[in-house]
Amino acid sequence: MSIYSTVFLANEFAQEGTRMRCRERADAADNRKLILQTARSLFDAYGVNEVSMHQIAKTAGIGQGTLYRRYAHKGELCSDLMEDTSHALQAEIEATIARLRADSAEARLGAVLDLLVDFIEAKSRLLIPLHNVYMSEKESSAFFRSPFYLYLKDTISSLVEDAMPAAGNDCPSFLSHTLLSTLNPIAYLQLRGDLGFSVDEIKQHYRKLFLRSV
Repeated sequence: MSIYSTVFLANEFAQEGTRMRCRERADAADNRKLILQTARSLFDAYGVNEVSMHQIAKTAGIGQGTLYRRYAHKGELCSDLMEDTSHALQAEIEATIARLRADSAEARLGAVLDLLVDFIEAKSRLLIPLHNVYMSEKESSAFFRSPFYLYLKDTISSLVEDAMPAAGNDCPSFLSHTLLSTLNPIAYLQLRGDLGFSVDEIKQHYRKLFLRSV
């Protein structure tokens, strides 16, 4: 076999390997899309707590091994479902801040508080399993290093700094962390359910509590 034939075959093998890896990536992307669509449909129909990983795999028509290779537990699946939603919330926050740029920092902070309450109201069924997973981890503070939390903390801290430029450096960070810690989905549903507060009432109380602090 000539050197040219050897090089040709090597190139063919390399290209075939690349094509196989591309097909594998495409298959993995298709499986992820199928799993997420199936899970979202089942969660909407029955609620997150009532749907098992076995039910998701069976409805999607895939093996449980395929599902568990992608998601070790339902919390990871909920986290993936939340990713697009959290990006949408970030975009909405940025658009709201830009729209209210000429208004006071208090007005911008109040609008962001409203968006966070609306977000939890709409997505609590996904947020609660995710919250429970974080709390069951050996290092339960992992959420506070997540990109989503850090984005919200930095954004709220910036708004607080704009509203109170003479305050000490620790105050905006303390307020933003305290705010986000109180807005956990389990406590929110307690406000909505057992304590009987409406969404608008919760927004008003959060505005009074945290805008008074700035």
